[in-house]
Amino acid sequence: MKKDKIVAVIPVRTGSSRIKDKNFQPFSSHETLIHQKVDHLINSGCFDEIYISSNNERVKNIAEETNVRYIERDDYFCGPEARWDEVIVHILESIDGKPHVGWAMVTSPLFKRYHEAVDEYLKGLDEGYDSLIGVKEVNEYLIDEKGRPLFYGFGPWHPYTTEFNKMFAISDTIFIAPKELQMTFRYWFGRKPKLFMCNQKESIDVNFPDDLITAKVYAKIGDN
Repeated sequence: MKKDKIVAVIPVRTGSSRIKDKNFQPFSSHETLIHQKVDHLINSGCFDEIYISSNNERVKNIAEETNVRYIERDDYFCGPEARWDEVIVHILESIDGKPHVGWAMVTSPLFKRYHEAVDEYLKGLDEGYDSLIGVKEVNEYLIDEKGRPLFYGFGPWHPYTTEFNKMFAISDTIFIAPKELQMTFRYWFGRKPKLFMCNQKESIDVNFPDDLITAKVYAKIGDN
């Protein structure tokens, strides 16, 4: 049961050095990755309001074109000097009231399960959790830059991966928490987040050209 207003925020910062015009890349049947993410959020049917935060005129035009609200972000908060906690607070201060706020990343083009995530978040509040984060399971032999093992031992102490304690990586697919909590912690989630499991496909994060190619291949397979 929906308790309070729930909104979604798409933070968009232009000027990626790894993929030129990354957020404006066409994807699947959509004109840009931004169009696709807006479409995902609208089709989920679980958000009372959808915002796009940026300082870019083309992004503003996309917001107007897709009938979502545009939050003008100061140039400083789109630049490399701003710390991410500053950016979060700056964006949240532009959102009216005290809603629950979900963050949706343009660079996660294969994640669509927003309605399911919101349902899990609301159930989690009743279970004592204070927020929700999308994660993927990590089950690998990790070492640091000096070749030292992380979370296991070499030699006689070398375990099978089936013996590992479960570990997870934040997938950058979805974050949800009350606005007030995010303002307090200056972050997307609180001290007791519920983990929302995402598979490897959903968790593809477009940071490098190969990521975009892989995501497009998966999208094409899914469309056929």
